Amino acid sequence: MLFMAYWELNPQKDIREVGKVAAELRKSGKWPVDGVKIVSWYMTPSTPFWGTIVYEAENEESVFKNLLAWLNAMPGIFTTYKIAPVLPVEKAIPLALL
Repeated sequence: MLFMAYWELNPQKDIREVGKVAAELRKSGKWPVDGVKIVSWYMTPSTPFWGTIVYEAENEESVFKNLLAWLNAMPGIFTTYKIAPVLPVEKAIPLALL
């Protein structure tokens, strides 16, 4: 199942510290968590920094744990984090025509 998240980093957090946390989470294997595969992960160069990520996940619980890995590693990292299941557009269009 695919999930897409939109996130905004807290501008009060030093981007270098966020980068260190990201590197440590990846290096330690704490993120992504078991059952989650990163399909795409993008970040903008604008401030406050924001981006999107698409996950392939076995279940909703894995997606929740994936977010908690970030929140536990750096409380307050996000000012906004929205996530929902998604479909590729080529699969959504036929559904819209039903």
